[in-house]
Formats: sequence, C-alpha cells, structure tokens
Amino acid sequence: MTAGNRLEYDKRVNRVIDHIRQHLADDLSLAALARVAAFSPFHFHRVFRASTGETVFGFIQRLRIEKAAAALRDHPHQSVLEVAFDHGFGSAATFARAFRARFGMSATAWRSGGWRRSKHGKHVRKAGKARRRPARQTAPMSVHVVERPSQHVACMRYVGPYGAHGIPELWTRLRRWSAAHDLGPGPHVKLGVRCRYDACVVVPRDFTPDRLVDVTDVPGGAFAVAEFVGTAHEIQGAWDRVFSGWLPGSGYEPDDRPCYELYRGDPTVDDARGVFRCELHLPVRPL
Repeated sequence: MTAGNRLEYDKRVNRVIDHIRQHLADDLSLAALARVAAFSPFHFHRVFRASTGETVFGFIQRLRIEKAAAALRDHPHQSVLEVAFDHGFGSAATFARAFRARFGMSATAWRSGGWRRSKHGKHVRKAGKARRRPARQTAPMSVHVVERPSQHVACMRYVGPYGAHGIPELWTRLRRWSAAHDLGPGPHVKLGVRCRYDACVVVPRDFTPDRLVDVTDVPGGAFAVAEFVGTAHEIQGAWDRVFSGWLPGSGYEPDDRPCYELYRGDPTVDDARGVFRCELHLPVRPL
C-alpha cells in the first residue's frame, strides 16, 4: 500500500475532471470517460465516486447546471434556451427540471433576481480536483489477491436498483429452482454477479438449462477477495470500502470483468437478523 499508487488514482480521476470541464456541451458517456482515465469501463463509476464523493452523472449534471446558472446571471441578453444548449442540455424541459431541482426556482426567476436570494447566488461550487475522502473509522478490511478459474453457472437476472428488496427475492427463487434440479454433488457454490445482478449457481459443463435460467461462464483470473459478514443493507458499504479504502493504494486497478459475491454452502449466520457470509471478488490487474 503506497501513497504513490493513491496519487496515480487521483491523477487519472483529475484527468477526467479536466476533460469534463472542457467538454461540458459534449456527449460525455461513461465509456468515453473511462478511456480518458485509462480505467476499466466496468468499474470506472465506482472508482470516480470513491475519489470524489459524487457519481459521474451527478458530477456532470451539477457542473452543467451551475455553469448555466452563472451564465444566466452574468449574460442577461442570452436566452434561457441558448444557455441550456450551450451547457449540454438537450431540451428546454430537461434543463428546466434540472435547474429547479438544483436551485428551487425556475431559470427565469433566477435571472430576474432570484440568484440574490439564493445561497448559491454569488458563487457556485467549483469543479475541484479529486481529493481522497477521509476513511471512515471502521475495522481494517483484510483483502488478498488470488487466481480463480472460470466457472460454468446457471443464473437468474435481477433488473432494478441494488438493495435489500428485489435481490433477496431473486435468491429465494434460485434456491427453489436449485432444489428441484440435479446440479451434481454439493455443497453448491453460488455467485452474485454485479454490474447487472445475476444470482448464479455453479453447474456441471454438460448441464442442460430450462426456461427459468440461462447458462453462462463467469471469467476467471486475478481477484481481490474480501470477507463479508452482514446484512443485505450493509453489503454495498463493504463494496464501497474495497473501492475507496483498499484499491487505490493496492498497486492494482479493476480489470474488465464483473465483480461477484461468492457464497459457499449455507451462507446463513443469523437468519433472524438476516446476517449472512460471503466473499467479495473484485477482478484486478497490476496498476
């Protein structure tokens, strides 16, 4: 763990921040920004949030709307629609919604003197450089890097936000399905694959799926592995600590493969409180 590795992460994120500031009116896709940073597009959004405290989309939206607000205040002869287009908004309606959400008033009201009453009126936040946020006081996280083989899995997909609602229901459905099928000798290893979310169980190579599941291969390679014990509400925070606490100083960067959670046998620790055990797997390559 070295300060030089952390500085490399900050340097790459700062390169993206500078790029965004210089191209606010352009199409700033996540894939294009990941290329600017030379980080994996699979994981760049998490690296950016760990460094800045904002999502990529949230940062771009804030910068666009705040620069547009300054233009409305300082250039009274430019139309609201011109300001919106100049700062990357594709329509008047999109701009109006974003402006009201940020400043609590319409762009017209802002220009007509509302900026004087707003706490944002005389200045808006500057798009500063990435600064490592102070780590929260938590128990040290033990992470080690291992090689994993590829794994053949049957999976069910969850579509929606991560959280403690839809995903546990997905696992319940997969367990019921697994119990009704011959998956070979146990105990059965299960994976929760992120980026999208797939609930998976490892199956033999010759396994024939039915209409309820898909069959695919989860790529192998080098993974940073961290133990997790907690609830579904807490697992996202554990992933955040891997990205913000361990990864920047590790000498590794995320690789172009999905993260997953690995469950061995029965993961239940405390069924009444919803506590379970798993391993967080982050694909990595040398920085």
